[in-house]
Amino acid sequence: MTASKSIQICFFRNVLRVHDNQSLFHALKAKADADILPVVCIDPRMIDISILKNQGDNAVPKTWFFKLDRVKGFRSKFYYESIMDLKQQLVKRGSDLMILFGRPEEVFPKLEKYLSTKKYQLENIHAPKEYAYEELMVEKALSKSMNDNVKYYHDSMMVHPDDLDFVGERTYKVYTHFRKRIEKMDHPVRAPLNIPEKLPAFPEVAWDFEHAKDGYKHIEELYKDIHVKSDSRSAFPWKGGEQSALDRLNSYVFKTHAVDDYKHTRNGMIGTEYSTKFSAFLAHGCLSPRLIWHQMDKFNQQRKRKRSVKAGGDDDGIYWVRFELLWRDFFRLLVAGYGSRVFMLHGFRNMENYTDKVWKSDDDQFNKWCNGQTGTPFVDACMRELLYTGFLNNRGRQNVASYLAKDLEIDWRIGAEYFESMLLDHDVYSNYGNWQYVAGVGCDPREGFRHFNIIKQGKDYDADGDYIRLWCPELEHLPTHFIHCPWLMTKEDQAKYKCQIGRDYPEPMALFDTWIKHYPAAATNGTITNYFKDNKKIKTDKK
Repeated sequence: MTASKSIQICFFRNVLRVHDNQSLFHALKAKADADILPVVCIDPRMIDISILKNQGDNAVPKTWFFKLDRVKGFRSKFYYESIMDLKQQLVKRGSDLMILFGRPEEVFPKLEKYLSTKKYQLENIHAPKEYAYEELMVEKALSKSMNDNVKYYHDSMMVHPDDLDFVGERTYKVYTHFRKRIEKMDHPVRAPLNIPEKLPAFPEVAWDFEHAKDGYKHIEELYKDIHVKSDSRSAFPWKGGEQSALDRLNSYVFKTHAVDDYKHTRNGMIGTEYSTKFSAFLAHGCLSPRLIWHQMDKFNQQRKRKRSVKAGGDDDGIYWVRFELLWRDFFRLLVAGYGSRVFMLHGFRNMENYTDKVWKSDDDQFNKWCNGQTGTPFVDACMRELLYTGFLNNRGRQNVASYLAKDLEIDWRIGAEYFESMLLDHDVYSNYGNWQYVAGVGCDPREGFRHFNIIKQGKDYDADGDYIRLWCPELEHLPTHFIHCPWLMTKEDQAKYKCQIGRDYPEPMALFDTWIKHYPAAATNGTITNYFKDNKKIKTDKK
C-alpha cells in the first residue's frame, strides 16, 4: 500500500500577499517535504458571486442591520485584482493559487476528503486570525468542521498580541492609554518573516477538485461584471495587489520621502500624495503593517544626512504614520474584547446617558447624503468622491459621519454600513470603530460631545473651495465667500454666478445655528439672508 504524502494548506483568507505571510511561513516550516497548497476561498456571505452558474444559488450578501449590499463595485474590483496579483506572485515563486468558492467550513472538509483519495494526508490548514464577531463565527465553524485542524496567525496585527503585557488584563477603551503602553516597549514590532523566493511546486492533482480548474476563469468573469468607471479626479488610482502595495510603499518612503511631511499633509483633500494611501492595501492584506514599520526604520538608517527633528513633533512624519498604524491594532483588540457590540446602536460603551437618545430614520435624507445632494457643498463633495471612486480622505470621512450622526441625528449604523459597501479600503475594525467614535458611542474619551462644524471644517481644510469645485462643478463659478454656503446668495448672485439654488444645485436639506458664526462676512454682508430665516422647517437649535 502506498504511503500517504503530507500536505499543508495555506488559506489566504483576508491576507492576499506572499511577503511576511505568517500562515505561509508556518505552513512551509511545519513538516519537511510536505507539499504546500495555497488556497483562496471566496465566501458568498462576504462577497457577491451570484452570477456564477455552477456555484449554487447564492444571494447577494447584505450588511448586518440595514441590509445594504455588502460589497459594491470599487471594493469588489480591488479585491479581485488582489487575488489575481496573488496568483501571479505565487507563480513567480514556482507555485500557484487554487481559487475556490463557498463557505470555508463546507469547502475544506470536501477538499480534505478529495485529497485523501489522492493519497494525501492533510496535516493542517494555516490561516490568518480575525477578531470581529462574524469572522470569528466562520473560524469557529471551520475549526469544528476540520476537527480543530486549523492553525491561526496574527497576520493583520502590527504588534503581535503575544508581545503585549496587558492582553487579558484589560481591553483599553481609550486609544491614548493603549498607545502609551505600546510606546514604552523597546521593540514593539517583530521583524517581517522571510518567505523563500522559490516555493514548493503546486500539487497538480489538486486541480481536479470540483471546479478548481475554473477558479481563475470565474474571477475574470466576476471582474468583467463590475461596472465602475475610473475617474481622473481620484485620489486612489492604484490597482489592488501585493505588487502595487510594495510599489506604493517604496515610492512614498524611499523615492519621494513624502513620509517626512506626513503630519503636515495628511489632512489634504486633493491628489494622491497628501497621505500614505496604504489603507486599501492593508485592508486586503496586500501589505504587511510590520513591513511598513521596519521599512521606515530602514529609511532612517539610510539617510545621508540625519534630520534634526523633535521626536513625535509635527516634522516627525514617521512617528505619525506609526501613530495611525497603531489605531488599526487598537480597533482590532477593541472589537475582539467587545464582540458583536461593534454593530450595536449604543456601541462599545453601551452608554447609559445614551439610552434615552432617539436616533432618527429618514430615507430621503440618507439617500441625499449618499448621492452628494444634501445642499451642503463640503458634505456633497466628500460623498461624491466616495460615490465615484470608492475612496474618501480621512478628514472627509469624519465630517460626513458627524453630519449624518450628529447634525441629522440619523442612526450611525446605516452610515457605517454604507461605508462598508462603498469603501475599497473597508475593514470592519477601523470603519465601525471610527463611526462609533464620531457618533459618541465608541472609544472617544469625550463621549457624546465630539461634533464637527461643517462650515468651519470646510473653511479650515478647503479654504479656497478647490475640493468643492472639483467634485461639485455646478459651483465652479462661485467666489470663495459663497463656496461653502451657496444658500446665502441672493437671486441676483445666483444669476451672476450661474447657479440657481434648487435647480443647478440642491437646496440645503438642513441648516444649523452653529454654522452662522462661521459664515464668511462677505457672504452675509453683515446680515443673514432671508433664505435662512424664511426656511423655518430646516432651522434647528443646535448649540
